[in-house]
Amino acid sequence: MDLNQDQTDFYRQARERCRLDVGQMNNTIRAEWQHLSDEIKRVQELIQALEIRKQTVGQIYASSSEILGLDNDLDTSPAIKDPTEDTAEDLGVGEIDL
Repeated sequence: MDLNQDQTDFYRQARERCRLDVGQMNNTIRAEWQHLSDEIKRVQELIQALEIRKQTVGQIYASSSEILGLDNDLDTSPAIKDPTEDTAEDLGVGEIDL
């Protein structure tokens, strides 16, 4: 199919607009991805710092409990379960009602 000059110009401009739009979208995607990666890193560092502090406070609590002759009833286990760890419950292991 032969195109006249107006049609050729129209399709060339459409191609160029599409190329520019995709380039802008890629730049936006990369910028947002970098922002998200930076934010994830910041939150991971904060959580790690809080977990370390919590363990320190837990040690003080345990020592204070021991000095007072009281049970250490403070749970200092990680606040967020590691999704890569399987528990018996996750594996479907547990009590069976007969």
